[in-house]
Amino acid sequence: MKKTFRTAEEEIGAVTPLFLFSVLWYLSLLRAMTEGGFQPMLIPFLAAGLLPLVSTVNEIRRAMFYRKQRADAIAWGHSEIGRIRGVTRQDVPYYSGKNRTLRYRRTYCLQVDIMDPSTGVVHTIESGGYRKPVHRYLASDRVRVYTDRTGWKYYLEEFQLKKHKKDPGIFDQQMPAEFEEMSFGGGRLIQIIFIIVIVGMIWSMIFSG
Repeated sequence: MKKTFRTAEEEIGAVTPLFLFSVLWYLSLLRAMTEGGFQPMLIPFLAAGLLPLVSTVNEIRRAMFYRKQRADAIAWGHSEIGRIRGVTRQDVPYYSGKNRTLRYRRTYCLQVDIMDPSTGVVHTIESGGYRKPVHRYLASDRVRVYTDRTGWKYYLEEFQLKKHKKDPGIFDQQMPAEFEEMSFGGGRLIQIIFIIVIVGMIWSMIFSG
């Protein structure tokens, strides 16, 4: 099984729905101007359509910033072989929507033991948070750990992954069922449904009449 894992801060979020929304928004305005001509009252709506685009650009820039930090640490070349000893779960609170609803963003951090080759002393470091349960894909606890120039941030590379999804993993017997998010209708499913709806609306606008 080949898979690339990025920490939550390196991921590019749901930018596709925002982009499609902007397309739908401007198609609606273009149609209104085609049928009734340009009206000054449309100016605020034209400006409002830029907000999702700005959010998309900012999201991509944020992810690229953290990906560059990882690339710089790897290029610096200070790495060691570590052994994954455990997984911790973090539920980070945040507010979403017009009503400021309290929600939780779940991430998984890997605890890795690294031995100092000169002293033999073992110390444990913790990775950044992953949205995906990385531990469910691992066939081995071996991993390469890169340290940045500050000595405070660690990046995991060269995961030893299972060949098949159903192969036994290293933490299968240690993690209770409630450790992971198992509810139906996760964020990815909602995004897919939203994209289908937006594409359908754009299709209908273009080919109607």
